[in-house]
Amino acid sequence: VIRGPGGDGRVAFATHDDIAEVIATVAADDAETAHDGQVLEVTGPESITLAECVEQIARATGRGYRYEPQTLPEAFAQRWADGVSGVQIESWISWYQAIATGELDRVTDVVPRITGSEATPVARAPWFPEPRSSR
Repeated sequence: VIRGPGGDGRVAFATHDDIAEVIATVAADDAETAHDGQVLEVTGPESITLAECVEQIARATGRGYRYEPQTLPEAFAQRWADGVSGVQIESWISWYQAIATGELDRVTDVVPRITGSEATPVARAPWFPEPRSSR
């Protein structure tokens, strides 16, 4: 179960590999001014809700993942009960709030433009842990 207060907000998740490939390509670029002063917003290829994301993960892995939306008080209480520190909770919650308010609802062309390869969709991302039992 993936829980969080992301509401119906959308996000364009980027994989670590895509981010690393953009960084490596920019760092290896011989043209000194090609990317100087630019802010490169690395995103995935689609903007999806958390429920859609988890559905894609479940389908791609054949595992029983599911998304359960939480209110902010529920999210704080769960993390506190899990022994997470207040600072970590604030950081984690702020990420979900950014999703909920639409701050991360943007798809860019940075990965294909810089690397020449398409950005990796969530369904092909390699970072899904084995599911744990439900609480």
